Amino acid sequence: MNYVFFDIECACVYKDVAKICVFGYCICDEKFNILKKEDILINPNGKFHLTAHGGDGIVLPYNYEDFKKYPDFPAFYRTIKDLLEGGDKIVVGHAAVNDVKYLNLETRRYKLPSFCFEFADTQILYMAMSETFDRQTGLDKLTELFQIEFQAHCAADDAYATMRVAEAMCRENQCTFPGLLEKYQIRNGSIRDYTFTNCSSKRGNEYYEKRAREKAERENVRVEFNNFVSRTRMRPQTRELYGKRFTFSRKIEEDLSLSKRLVREICRRGGRYSLKLGAANVFVTEENDESVRSVTAARLVGEGKPLQILHLSDLYSLLELNE
Repeated sequence: MNYVFFDIECACVYKDVAKICVFGYCICDEKFNILKKEDILINPNGKFHLTAHGGDGIVLPYNYEDFKKYPDFPAFYRTIKDLLEGGDKIVVGHAAVNDVKYLNLETRRYKLPSFCFEFADTQILYMAMSETFDRQTGLDKLTELFQIEFQAHCAADDAYATMRVAEAMCRENQCTFPGLLEKYQIRNGSIRDYTFTNCSSKRGNEYYEKRAREKAERENVRVEFNNFVSRTRMRPQTRELYGKRFTFSRKIEEDLSLSKRLVREICRRGGRYSLKLGAANVFVTEENDESVRSVTAARLVGEGKPLQILHLSDLYSLLELNE
C-alpha cells in the first residue's frame, strides 16, 4: 500500500470560486520512503489575488507569470483523478477538506465529473492525539513541533511536510499509519457526486457534542434569566440604590439562584438591572474574571465611561447579604 499526501495552492479563493494553480503531491510506501514528489503547475485562468482586504497575504514561491505557460485544470484532471482515486492507497492532507473543496469547485467550474475518494487528515489526527479539539493546529506549527524543514506554500513541499508529520506521529505512537487511524478512531472524509464530508475522530465528535449541549443549556439559562429580569416589577422599599443600574458578568447571571436573589435585592433597594453592559453604571464580577464582558467593562472604565466595577463580595456587603 502507498500513501498519497497532497496539497493545493490557488490563485484566488472566494466563497464559490477556487482557481487552482498548483497541485502538489508526495507518494511514499508504508515505511515513508518517498517514491515520487512533484508540483503540477496549472494555469488558473484568472488573476492572482492572495491578499485579504488589502492587508498582508500569502506569497507563493513561484513566478506568477510562468503559470500562463501551462494548460488549465481540465488538462490535468485525469492525472489528479488517478493520483487520488483507486484502491491500495491512503490519501492524506493537512486541513484536507479545504483542498477537497477546491477540487470540487474546479470540477464544477469546468463541468467535469466529480472526484470520488476518501481522505485522512493529519490536522484531525493531531487534534485527536493531543486532545486539543478547541483549536486547529496549522502545518507550520506541527513542522516546528516535530522539527521538519520545508518551504511553506510550495505545494509539493507542503505535501512532503504533511508526510513527515504523519511519520512523526506514527513514530511517537509506535504504530503504522493505518494503526494510527484505528487507534484514534478516525473516520475518513470523502467526496462523491460533488458532495464532501470532513474527516473526524470519535473523541472529537464527543467533545463537539458536549460543547453543543453546554451551549444549549447556557442559552436556556440566559433565556430564563432575561425573562425573569423583564418580568420583575417590585415596589422599592428604600431609595438607597436609586439611579444605580447594575449588570453582572455572565458567570454570575448563569447562576440562577444567585442572580435572581441579587436582582430582587437590588430592585428592593431602588436600583435597576440592565441586561446590557452599555446601559449600566455598575458592573459586578468575580475576582480574576477574564471573560469578554469583564475585559470590555475594564476597557470602558479606561475610556472614561461612568462605570463602577464591583466584585461580588463587595455587592454582598452593599446589600448586607451573607455569601
